[in-house]
Amino acid sequence: MNSPPTDRATRLLIVSGEIGEGHAAVARAVATIVARDRPDCDIRLAEAFARMGHGSGPVFRWLFEFAVQWTPALQEAWYAAVTHSRLVRWFYREVMGAWVARALAADLEGPHARLAADGAPDVVVSTHQLATAGLARLRRQGRLEARVVAAICDFAPHAYWTYPGVDEYLVLDDLAAAPTRVMDPGAGVTVRSALVGAPFTPVSDDGARAAREHLGLPADALVVVVTAGSLGLGGIAGAVRAALAADPRCHVVALCGRDERARRRLRALGDRVGSERLRVPGWVDDVPTLLAAADVVVNNSGGATAQEALACGRTLVLYQPLPGHGRDSARLLGRAGLARTCRRPRELTRLLQEWLADPAALRAAHDRAAAWSRRQAGVDLAAVLKLPTVENLP
Repeated sequence: MNSPPTDRATRLLIVSGEIGEGHAAVARAVATIVARDRPDCDIRLAEAFARMGHGSGPVFRWLFEFAVQWTPALQEAWYAAVTHSRLVRWFYREVMGAWVARALAADLEGPHARLAADGAPDVVVSTHQLATAGLARLRRQGRLEARVVAAICDFAPHAYWTYPGVDEYLVLDDLAAAPTRVMDPGAGVTVRSALVGAPFTPVSDDGARAAREHLGLPADALVVVVTAGSLGLGGIAGAVRAALAADPRCHVVALCGRDERARRRLRALGDRVGSERLRVPGWVDDVPTLLAAADVVVNNSGGATAQEALACGRTLVLYQPLPGHGRDSARLLGRAGLARTCRRPRELTRLLQEWLADPAALRAAHDRAAAWSRRQAGVDLAAVLKLPTVENLP
């Protein structure tokens, strides 16, 4: 499956887009996996929006946050338009694609090409849909000879992620493969779960106990981690209250990302209900240990955090999924038996009460998540990317 050998270091370029942490996290995970399996590979990471200028990254981030948080109906309408409107798809393929392509080409071509200082890349992996649009355009124009692989970071594929010119898509579940092939029949599709770094692996009972002891969490509690990603979209206060209402044995760790106002409000709630049952830490760097200590992870998007939770063999709940990609991912995860969806606080409260009353059902959910994590983890990512092999290492 690999390309022919070469006598120089293989060059891999990974391009992300920093809307939240998810796309960058997947980019880092791809780099980590390839570096582990192919230490001879020259790996470079780039961020597309920084190269587009005009404050593109902050503007795109603000537009996304505003649409999801304040105009969910418009977000759903846009999401549907990308699926059904040829004009909207043309806009992203040709207009946005041309903008991103122009920005990336400046660093890939010519004597001052920073991303190809030692030669053009052999393979380019994109972890953001707009970066994919630009790279696919360069590929169609014959200005990029490298193989282009798009890592779809959401469980549910969408037309916004797929563009002619892509050679291969990485998707997260078998149920995502067929729809992706329909969207871009000319490309290959590989299921590779999960695109996370090495620390996110199924947790043993001993590992869970050690993680709780390290974090000072009770061994006999139902530990619920509630998160809305790095941007805190959708809010988490309702999920936190619903979890606390389920039972005194429920202990909640609420991750607010960069939303300081939400953090202050939840800490005030912790003062009322008892800080021993509600923890609201600041930014958390050691996410693997926190997830290892959890029984249940409550999320609303089905993105990178959902991958990480399932990769650790933790039970996943999608609470009030975000419009568009969040709701689509929740539906796919439900069909796959990998997550439950709760749209109202009392649904989450009842679900946690059910698991407290029936620990075997919670254990079965853990086992399904761990099985998903192991199912494709053995897939050779370097082989899927078709990275050329090196005959003579230095």
